[in-house]
Amino acid sequence: MTSLININGQQLAPNPPQLDFILLDGSASMRGKWWPTLKALDRYVAGLGELRSRILLRIFSTTTSQLNIFEARNVVSSDWKPLLVEPVGSFWGGTPLYDAINEMGLSLLKLMPDRCSIIIATDGEENSSQTTLSQAKAILDWCRFQGWAVTFLGCDFNNSSTARQLGASDSESIGVQTRLLADAAASLAKKREVYGKTGAPMHWSESEQRQFGGYLSKSSTS
Repeated sequence: MTSLININGQQLAPNPPQLDFILLDGSASMRGKWWPTLKALDRYVAGLGELRSRILLRIFSTTTSQLNIFEARNVVSSDWKPLLVEPVGSFWGGTPLYDAINEMGLSLLKLMPDRCSIIIATDGEENSSQTTLSQAKAILDWCRFQGWAVTFLGCDFNNSSTARQLGASDSESIGVQTRLLADAAASLAKKREVYGKTGAPMHWSESEQRQFGGYLSKSSTS
C-alpha cells in the first residue's frame, strides 16, 4: 500500500508519473496582466491533451513585507476548472521569487515525480526574499539534475537575465507580450506533451522568442 504524503493539507501519492508545478507572480505589477495570464494558464492546461498531469499552481507575493505563497490549484489536468470561470487572485505585494522557488523545492523533494514541468511566470525582478540567489539556483539545478523541465515565462518582461542567474539556458526562457500570452502558453503545452511522452527538452527556438516576444526578445534589446 502506497503511503500518502501531505502537501499543503492535501494527501497525495508520491512519485506521480506527471506533474506540472506553476509558480505565478502575484505582485502588484501583475494586476494589469492578470486576466491574460489566467487565460494563458487555461490554454496551457487545455493543451496537455490526454497527458493527465497533476497541476500545482502556487501564487507568490508579499503582504506587509512578509512572504505569502498559497496554493491556488491542486488537481489532475482533466479536472481543471478554467480560471476565467473560477478565477484566483493575489495579495499584490512584492516578488519573493527565491522564496517561492525554495517552497517549491521542499514540495518536490517529497513528491519526486517521474516527469515534471516547472513554469516560473513573472513580470519583474526578485525582491523581498529571505532565500538567496545561490540557494534558489541550487534548488533549480537540482530540479534539472532530476531531468525535470524548467521554463521561465516573462509576462511582458524580458526575463532572460533572471533566468540566466538561476542557471537557465537561453532556450529555457522567453519574454512574452501580454497580448500573446495565451498563444505562447498553447505552444508550450505542445512541448510539454512531447516532454511528458518522450522526455524531449521543452526549449524555445530563437524564432519563437522573436514571434512571442517582439520588442521583448533578446535580438531587439541587445
